[in-house]
Amino acid sequence: MNLPYFSRSQLGVILLLGAALLLLYAWQAHLLFSLSLPQPGVMPLAFVEVTGKVAHPGVYSFSKPPTLGQVWHQAGGAGTAPEPDKTIAGGSRVEVTPEGGYLLTSMSGPQLITLGLPIDLNRASAADLEALPGVGPALAKRIIDYREAHGPFKNIEELQEKVLGFGPKKLEKIRPYLIISEGHGTADGHR
Repeated sequence: MNLPYFSRSQLGVILLLGAALLLLYAWQAHLLFSLSLPQPGVMPLAFVEVTGKVAHPGVYSFSKPPTLGQVWHQAGGAGTAPEPDKTIAGGSRVEVTPEGGYLLTSMSGPQLITLGLPIDLNRASAADLEALPGVGPALAKRIIDYREAHGPFKNIEELQEKVLGFGPKKLEKIRPYLIISEGHGTADGHR
């Protein structure tokens, strides 16, 4: 039996291809490299979206919840922020008005989920809730309808107990993406 003859350069190419295939397999099987996203709500950064009358609108990250002055400066707001020492929570949206004031709301549900931040069950709109896995327009509407008729949710388990369409599996699937904040009011607005 005759074995094929390979030159030194051909053997080198075969070894390189073999090593590349082995690394690709290890990467696909997560043996060497582990790409894991943090669970919602455990992101070590505070993200704040800035819109309106600023030089650089966008989403900014901070190592801890920033002050309005820091956010204002980072986005290139004109002049001094109205309440420079006010702390801005991660997941907030600051809209700078043409008069130099600001409106403080929450980022949209899809933005929050993308950034690994939870959605507040008692403040979310139907569109925000639709960003949750397995929640479509009909279920989002039922959540909003229940909240409007009975007041804010006291805990996340109430979804399963009170809203048609929630079973244990669906509740566990969306639980990491939800929070219930201390104050159940609506967004702040400052001018």
